Amino acid sequence: MTTPTGPVPETGTTVLGLSMTTLLHRVLPVVATIVIVSTILVAPADERLTIILATGVALLAGLASTSIGVYGGVLVPGLLLLGVDARFAAAASLFLQVLVIPLGAGAHYRLGNIDRTIAMPLIVGGMVGAFVGPFFASALPKDLIARLVAGVIVGVGIVVLVTLRWSGLGVVRRPDDVPTRQIGGIGLVAGFSSGVSGAGWGPIGVKLLILSRLEPRLAIGSSLFGRVFMAAAAVVGYLLSASAFENVRPDYWLLIPLFVGSVAAMVPGAALLSRLGRERATVVITLLSIVLAVPTLIWG
Repeated sequence: MTTPTGPVPETGTTVLGLSMTTLLHRVLPVVATIVIVSTILVAPADERLTIILATGVALLAGLASTSIGVYGGVLVPGLLLLGVDARFAAAASLFLQVLVIPLGAGAHYRLGNIDRTIAMPLIVGGMVGAFVGPFFASALPKDLIARLVAGVIVGVGIVVLVTLRWSGLGVVRRPDDVPTRQIGGIGLVAGFSSGVSGAGWGPIGVKLLILSRLEPRLAIGSSLFGRVFMAAAAVVGYLLSASAFENVRPDYWLLIPLFVGSVAAMVPGAALLSRLGRERATVVITLLSIVLAVPTLIWG
């Protein structure tokens, strides 16, 4: 596979006579609205408000995933605020990432934001960490897990903000100067955090990649591509860890609106990234991650 080095023009591909751009930007939001409204109408009355609020969380997560590389870091804290069981939120986040992230990754591929030399070591480390994570999640108290991951997110964010003005961080690495082992280690840490809590791949992984002086659009695009494999490994880990779902209160009515809302917002998110500068993207990634992690760090 040849990795694109720049934006790729529209190919003119059509589906039922519609261009792919029209399909994704116009038809998809309409279909998503119909599906979500239908789900609200057939759901039990006591679930409807939660479904509406969860749809809003999913839209933000989908937008954030392709614009700043964060998905679970938005979805999981949002679901916890709605009273969703923490372990169900983590498993749902990882399962949804396997389904919805390929669309966002495809958008980044067409924009030339995926670098194979970054993505491959990230995938290897991420799959190992994500597979092991669920086994730890089943053995530790969920409040402790949430606080540990939130603490790491906040700590990494502070380091990025402090070092943002350093000259070393301000110079992007050359294409032939990619630190493969370091990226593999980043994937291992971020994948483990995601496997444990359903969040961390974006807030931890993307920020550490940027701290390694990689171009933010490549860090975000490559991380998004690697997220698919990481999430799949974590889902397998959850399925094999028999105790991971003990005493979990599932809320299956949320899965459809979470999936549809996430998908509908992903393509606009990829377009948003192309309008952000390197420093602005770094600041947005960092501040959003910290803001979302602080409540969990304080209250669990």
